[in-house]
Amino acid sequence: MKTVKRNFIKNPTIKNLILFTLLWFVGLLLLTLSTTDLFTESFFQKKYVMIYFLMIGSTIAAGKLYFNYWKNTLNYHSNGQ
Repeated sequence: MKTVKRNFIKNPTIKNLILFTLLWFVGLLLLTLSTTDLFTESFFQKKYVMIYFLMIGSTIAAGKLYFNYWKNTLNYHSNGQ
């Protein structure tokens, strides 16, 4: 018998979605606060390029999580279950 491993990226639950949304939002907020020195400096500076890539990467990962949740929800309902 083959055991099925649930992958939270490919098969996210609503709890996973809420948790990772909160983590994503807090992470972006803390990165923004740290790069702007609590909004005293400009956010758009060349020295923060790596942080921009980190923010873009985490946003893409969160978007993929939402897309997979939406796709799995549609597949679940289209199967009549």
